[in-house]
Amino acid sequence: MPSKLMVVEDDRSFSFFLKTLLTDSGFDVVVYNDPELALKNLLVEQPDLVLVDLKMPKMSGLTFIERGKRILPFAQFIVITAFGTIPSAVEAIKKGAVDYVTKPIPDTRSFVNKVKEIVERVRKIDSVGEGIPPLDIVFAGMEEVYEKILNVAPTDTTVTLYGETGTGKSLIAKIIHNLSGRKGNFVDVNCASIPETLMESELFGFNKGAFTGALRDKPGKFELADGGTIFLDEIGEMSPALQAKLLKVIQEKKFERIGGLKPINIDVRFIFATNKNLEEMVKEGKFREDLYYRINVFPIYIPPLRARKNHILKITEYIVENVSLRLKKNVRPLSERSINLLLEYDWPGNIRELENVIERSVIISKGDYIELDIGFSGDFSILTSETKEDLKELEKLAIIRALEKSGGNKKKASETLGISLRTLYNKLKKYNLEY
Repeated sequence: MPSKLMVVEDDRSFSFFLKTLLTDSGFDVVVYNDPELALKNLLVEQPDLVLVDLKMPKMSGLTFIERGKRILPFAQFIVITAFGTIPSAVEAIKKGAVDYVTKPIPDTRSFVNKVKEIVERVRKIDSVGEGIPPLDIVFAGMEEVYEKILNVAPTDTTVTLYGETGTGKSLIAKIIHNLSGRKGNFVDVNCASIPETLMESELFGFNKGAFTGALRDKPGKFELADGGTIFLDEIGEMSPALQAKLLKVIQEKKFERIGGLKPINIDVRFIFATNKNLEEMVKEGKFREDLYYRINVFPIYIPPLRARKNHILKITEYIVENVSLRLKKNVRPLSERSINLLLEYDWPGNIRELENVIERSVIISKGDYIELDIGFSGDFSILTSETKEDLKELEKLAIIRALEKSGGNKKKASETLGISLRTLYNKLKKYNLEY
């Protein structure tokens, strides 16, 4: 895939010249003569390099770079300037541009080589981290979430991510860490997957001889995250006793290993995540109120996939391409029927379920198109992926079985199905089901 360049230049003849020159040199070039429109589409375009004119009527190149860096912190900029404004170009470099070129361009070969060198450098920099999709895919339909992340990432402020299972909270936590500039590790801890009896030693570590089987010193997750970020997923599953100890670590930024006597100071950024309503848990006495206010400094709500239906096709196309390449399958489009299913289905398992469905579908589909094989995640396993009924009949059957399993309790049935109670009532009306 060729590197993508964005040219922001109000002079149409010169922008056409740049587009022709750079396209002939093997680049994918998009041109904007309006800097405000270019800025608006910067996240969508995701260019490797932006060439921006220093003097434009609507917005100066300096302003464009400052605002552009907020939208794409890892973007690289070259400013285009006339000979008489070179001091301003130097100022632009101080603002974040990597270089400048003068117009008219005296040596096109040297200019193209300069662009190639910068793009190659950009490609070698792992901007958001290994295994992380382009940010325009991750945040498709979540521009407000992205804006919040850009604001909070460079700080040490504690962040709590709220969202349903499968919405990508762990991925977003890692992006926050990578955009923060912190040099230490990103340490991921799932509070629901570690037994309560082991959680304390996992977090705090222990000294040799602290208990039977402690044959050596072992650093805990807090130590491993020193200088970096610790991400505590499913924080609502943490026991009250550990909640109290966690609160002390957050407040004091120090702790002791199990069996240790010497306090260990740490410089750690905390990110939490949960699929539960912590405020309700506080009212029910299931979560410490003081800890809730300590971690809820900067809450971010991650919307479910069903709230991003206008962007689901774009997300799916990216997943199809990557899954196909990983499985060494030909990249094929979705069938018309599959696109309809994609848009109609509620995706209770969110992005995680979509990825699983795409992988399964890529494997079993034959012919020129991919036919979606929509199974069900979690308790939806009551229906097998081999079921060949129409999606509406599958959904109706799933609702009936969930209600039967819950003895007619609609709240429990909605939790089993991974949908809200309101959505369940709407579907009961849709399918003329009486329970």
